[in-house]
Amino acid sequence: MSFDRVAALAEAEGIRFVTPKRLRNSARAHQAALAVEHADPEAAERYHDRLYAAYWEDELDVTDAEVLVELASDVAIDPDVLRRVVANDELLPALRASMARANEWGISATPSWLLDGRLVIPGAQDDDFMADVIRRLRERPAPATG
Repeated sequence: MSFDRVAALAEAEGIRFVTPKRLRNSARAHQAALAVEHADPEAAERYHDRLYAAYWEDELDVTDAEVLVELASDVAIDPDVLRRVVANDELLPALRASMARANEWGISATPSWLLDGRLVIPGAQDDDFMADVIRRLRERPAPATG
């Protein structure tokens, strides 16, 4: 898998990005994020930023419960609870349900954009493309329901 385009975009935006030597399953990181969002909603964005840095900058193992607990060191969540939730995949059913809903909407890539509940755009798109799509959606009324 080539990350050349992503690396170039990140560099252009001043975002640090390291092409990973190994791709890791992020299901445990997503479960940790769900737990943090529930326990400390104010910390959710900060935790997501740390997950990004852990994976895409520092090449940490986001499948390791101890790494995920350390990233939440200043979050209002009991570290033992977070460790248990992640180690036992306790939120995997919730994650799978969320993924099933996304699949029903036609979302199969990250990122994906669901616009006006009627159009899915997969992948990273440039600003001009997104502005054009939004303009076109505004020009076309949503289909009648009922």
